Amino acid sequence: MSESVKFDRAAEYYDETRGYPPGADTAVSALIAQAGRFAPHSSILEVGIGTGRVSLPLAPHVGSITGIDLSRPMMGKLRKKQNGEPIMLVEGDATRLPFAAQQFDGAVASHIFHLIPAWQQALAEVGRVLKPGAALISIWADEHNTFATLWDAWNRVVPHNPERVAGVDWRKQPNFIQDAGWQPMGDKLQHRYERTITPGTFMDQVRRRVWSMCWRFSDDDMAVGIPAMEAAIAEHYGSMDTIIHLDARIYVQAYLPPA
Repeated sequence: MSESVKFDRAAEYYDETRGYPPGADTAVSALIAQAGRFAPHSSILEVGIGTGRVSLPLAPHVGSITGIDLSRPMMGKLRKKQNGEPIMLVEGDATRLPFAAQQFDGAVASHIFHLIPAWQQALAEVGRVLKPGAALISIWADEHNTFATLWDAWNRVVPHNPERVAGVDWRKQPNFIQDAGWQPMGDKLQHRYERTITPGTFMDQVRRRVWSMCWRFSDDDMAVGIPAMEAAIAEHYGSMDTIIHLDARIYVQAYLPPA
């Protein structure tokens, strides 16, 4: 059985809490196709396809997409949204891809390797199934540190401070793909977007444990961590209803596997 984090429990609320602002998915999919030099005939793999947040808007740019994920409920949500897009789904483990060597013209991965303890093996598997000259496209957003002061308050009071990630912590190791021997191909592309959020919305998400890192927190952790966050909100923001304007970026970078 895989030790990677499985998102069955998030299927019902995932799109509500992870979606891009309106129009951003179209812009980002164009950047993905540009970075990977994808063509209308390209056969693409998405690792951790989930509900199709990346693959559904990317589908018009390529010939076909094969998505692999541990979570059948997440992929079930994709199926309900699918409207003829050439997307095939496989329930499986990224560290043991059930595909032939040199099968795909490219691969995409968005915020997935922090969920995989054996992330180096998953990267190696992606490299194995890529055709010569084909790239892995990594997609990530930079708004995750918006409430860093609140997490700092949490970390000061939670006794054992459970690990937030199962795999590689990309915040601490932003160059983890290069560190594994992959080489950047082309420039890092970005899409800028703006949105607003309040501390109250953030706290609601913490209480609901909408993020996978929160699934490791016990009720005792929550009982001391949440009041610490609320005190930090009063100190830094004044109110749960303070509107915070985010000027955020979604980044897209292509990488070629080790020679």
